[in-house]
Amino acid sequence: MTLKRIYIARHGYRANWLPPPHPPNPTGIHSDPPLAPHGVDQAKQLAAFLTSLPSLEQPQFILSSPFYRCVETAKPIAEMLSLKVALERGVGEWYRKNRRVIPLPADYDDLTKFFPDILVTKEQWHRDNTLNVIPSPDGETVPEIFERGKKFWPRLFAELENHPEIENILIITHAATKIALGTSLLGLRDVSDYIDDNMTTLRAGACSLDKYVLNENGKWEIKMNGETNFLTDGEEMHWDFSSTWEAGSDEDIAHRKREAEKKKKLKEAAEKKSQKEPTPITETASPEADFYVTVDIPMIGKNQNFDDSSNSQTPRSKVNIIKPSAQFQITELSNEKPLIKLSNNNNAKGAHDVNNATDSINNINVIDGKIYETSWRKLVGTDLIFDDYGELIGKVTEHLTCNENVKIIPHEAKIKEENEDEDDIDVAEEGKIADKQSSFLKRAVKYAKKKAET
Repeated sequence: MTLKRIYIARHGYRANWLPPPHPPNPTGIHSDPPLAPHGVDQAKQLAAFLTSLPSLEQPQFILSSPFYRCVETAKPIAEMLSLKVALERGVGEWYRKNRRVIPLPADYDDLTKFFPDILVTKEQWHRDNTLNVIPSPDGETVPEIFERGKKFWPRLFAELENHPEIENILIITHAATKIALGTSLLGLRDVSDYIDDNMTTLRAGACSLDKYVLNENGKWEIKMNGETNFLTDGEEMHWDFSSTWEAGSDEDIAHRKREAEKKKKLKEAAEKKSQKEPTPITETASPEADFYVTVDIPMIGKNQNFDDSSNSQTPRSKVNIIKPSAQFQITELSNEKPLIKLSNNNNAKGAHDVNNATDSINNINVIDGKIYETSWRKLVGTDLIFDDYGELIGKVTEHLTCNENVKIIPHEAKIKEENEDEDDIDVAEEGKIADKQSSFLKRAVKYAKKKAET
């Protein structure tokens, strides 16, 4: 056998997958719609992809299901590669048993009216008798379509022995048949069997492409599984045998529409909830994992016009500096609105300090010792955290922003009362750590305990 490569593609996007009204079936045959304009574009994109392959890997012969949508998908490929298309019942559509109508596809006489330049003649390749693999007129069970695939391959290989010049072929078919042909070619157990140890199954999106290559041991290996990277919109309308509905049927389309509406509503509800109730990162972080959060310190202070030409003096630099010795305090990150406090940051030296003479204005001094309420906000993009050696150590997607309109001023009498009452903290439990706590932290701890008791 000289055959080296087999490509199997599903037809493009069908016209009846769009909202009604639908165009009439060109052949007048039940369940034989044409492609939608989007499907025609997909077929052209598939043709362009196959044409871009190295010449030794391009298809040299095309077999198509006799249904209109498959021949229409094959048309731009045949034109771009200067090939002819043969009709083959063995790769025709799969219909379940007890289906109301199981249509008989068109023959050469009918389809030549629509595709006069790309079809072979019935004498060259008979639709029914060349391979004599014909789906049951009563429909097929899932095991029966798998058996159809197992029956198809040895007969095709035997027929192609008469054409030793053909090394690569392309088959245009339907979702179910595409899967049945692929699984049987690989020697799998059934149409739902995995193709690798990663529990991967065959993909069958509209106009997707599989590629099989004969290895040195005479076994077929899959090299492409439902490839759609060449399509503008990627994979669409994937179907497999886990679906309750017939591929592309009215029931299938209605089911997909319902599922899409459900997903849309769930997404909108989740977005609405996230906008109303921002979730602190601490609720989703693992207790064992490190996480990072940024805090926006308020920038408060009178702006200076450094471009004022009326000022004859050299302006002092306007800087915002947090000293290494400054203390930063924050309440629990699990709170919706954590409180922060920056202290011991007075008289920070600027970048141009000379002989301890400060020649800068540190705006952060304005907030020194004040308590601010913060809120969680989503970052637009991601902040990256690097260590001193330039290694990436973390990412930040949320941060805290200060609400400058909320001012928290400790009541002196209350502070005195709480300071006198600090013995309420369990010193035996806290040990030496409690002695080192600042009054701010002690009040925060006491507040948290009272809140827990209520």
